[in-house]
Amino acid sequence: MNTQLRTVLGQIIAFVAATERRRLLVVVTVPLVFTIWLDVVANYGVLILFLAVGLAAGLYTRPTAQKTVAAGVYGVGVLLISLFLLTLYWTFARGSTESLLSTVTRMLWQALLGTVFVGLGLWIRQTEF
Repeated sequence: MNTQLRTVLGQIIAFVAATERRRLLVVVTVPLVFTIWLDVVANYGVLILFLAVGLAAGLYTRPTAQKTVAAGVYGVGVLLISLFLLTLYWTFARGSTESLLSTVTRMLWQALLGTVFVGLGLWIRQTEF
């Protein structure tokens, strides 16, 4: 499985590295998909737009295709974990009628998926393709 994953990711990175236009496509597409997906799944309002703009700016500063793809995956993971922690804070600080355990159970998918994305992004950044 590891070699298959390396092959697929190597092909994706080679595709992105072919031209600068493709790298910029990743810079625009990753935050756009993140925004649309999280807008459908959770209600964070305009906060998602600000996070997506920050993610796009971070991706734009990456010099290579591999670093851009890795930062895209890693950045989405960090944002998911941050939004999970923000939801926990809002539940506790606002004195919600929902218990903290209930909030953790309801939003645990966000923390787990974020952790997987962070790990995958770090692996992509370190691996030679």
